[in-house]
Amino acid sequence: MMLDFPTRLAGSQMVGRLWTLCKKASERTKGKIDIYNEDAIAYARAFKDALDVQKHGGKIFLPQHLHHNLSLSQQLVLTSR
Repeated sequence: MMLDFPTRLAGSQMVGRLWTLCKKASERTKGKIDIYNEDAIAYARAFKDALDVQKHGGKIFLPQHLHHNLSLSQQLVLTSR
């Protein structure tokens, strides 16, 4: 069964948003990258999960304190376990 176009667009926007948030969370001052930042790691894992959700469906794990960085419609597919 194929997804309808609005659903596919929403999934694509979610993947892009998570990538952007991961990149921003990993940036330190003076342009250095901190790949061990806990928020950056959480966004990176959510990004990976979002790619899987596009294919297989399901929910994306993201810690509750990071949910506010996504739109309300995107928050519907999030879980904080």
